[in-house]
Amino acid sequence: MEFYLDTAQLDEVRTAVSWGILRGVTTNPSHVARAGVRDLRRHVQELCWIADVPISVEVVALDADGMVAQGTEFAGWSPNVVVKLPTTVEGLKAMARLSHSEVTASCQGCAHAPDCPIRARFAQQQRLRRRPEINATLIFTVNQALLALAAGASYVSPFVGRLDAVGEDGVALVADLAHILRVQQQPGKIIAAALRHPVHVTAVARAGAQIATMSFAILTQLVEHPLTAAGLEAFLEDYRRSQEGSQGQ
Repeated sequence: MEFYLDTAQLDEVRTAVSWGILRGVTTNPSHVARAGVRDLRRHVQELCWIADVPISVEVVALDADGMVAQGTEFAGWSPNVVVKLPTTVEGLKAMARLSHSEVTASCQGCAHAPDCPIRARFAQQQRLRRRPEINATLIFTVNQALLALAAGASYVSPFVGRLDAVGEDGVALVADLAHILRVQQQPGKIIAAALRHPVHVTAVARAGAQIATMSFAILTQLVEHPLTAAGLEAFLEDYRRSQEGSQGQ
């Protein structure tokens, strides 16, 4: 299971990187607005610099031409950018076109570009010019996911929590999709999204999602447990007592 953060907050990403467990970041227009972002390009490039992981950046156009134009622009900001497209008819058209086009990550305007080791690594691997990876978002059925993969998506993002909120079973969707991909030997990764609590993370891992993306609050809850804190305190108290006893001898 790969752990992604669903955020646009630089400090949250920086903290998760320091833990050594972050493998990607998913953003959306709501996260960007909450982070107070005014210059999306510079913000995304800073995320890439901090994390050096795939960063999903979502288009806001509603028509295929607009989505392709925005996605092409985003893919040029950094070789780590994954273009996030809605799973609609227009989105499928855009997925098919973008996934078969080639875009060079010029990293124009990036404050870190002149001596960036990330860019140097991609250049050495001859991956600055590539077909953009697509993250198909707003998925609520298996069929939507299969269509997105057929159109060229590399990732599909079923929204688990939103399905649960309307009385459907989001984890079952992930399980069904994972089973079908195994049976069909279909490439593509499942990003379980809209996770509302730590139990969701365990459930989607069991169901077969390769990736779970979540808020920083949920990521923190995965680490914390009262018995861990109590056990650590007990160990430290025993150690303090043992040191006091040894000093008295």
